[in-house]
Amino acid sequence: MFSSGCIFLVVGAAGAVGGYAVSRDTFEGVSSKGQEELLASAHKVLSIMGTITDERPKDGELVATVYGDHVTVDVIQINLTTSKLRVKARKAIFPRLAIAQEVYTKIMNQLE
Repeated sequence: MFSSGCIFLVVGAAGAVGGYAVSRDTFEGVSSKGQEELLASAHKVLSIMGTITDERPKDGELVATVYGDHVTVDVIQINLTTSKLRVKARKAIFPRLAIAQEVYTKIMNQLE
């Protein structure tokens, strides 16, 4: 579905994991987990899927190479019990939404 130039996709396994595409290279969603817990899950998933190249836990950011793509994971603390997870994936100048969606889904599934 297209709306105002943005792609809107909902992903989930029986509603357990939900997210949406906010651009051609970025997938995000909201979690009831804290920033530290999401970052720990993201670290584990990125370590398995590829190589972490930069970590900025105070900024809530991890950067990795996954399948040869540049992947950036941002965790934004909304309040004490809610955080936003944003995954961006690109290969050179080309957006890689499928990779962003796969990483996002694996991070959220890791939390369960």
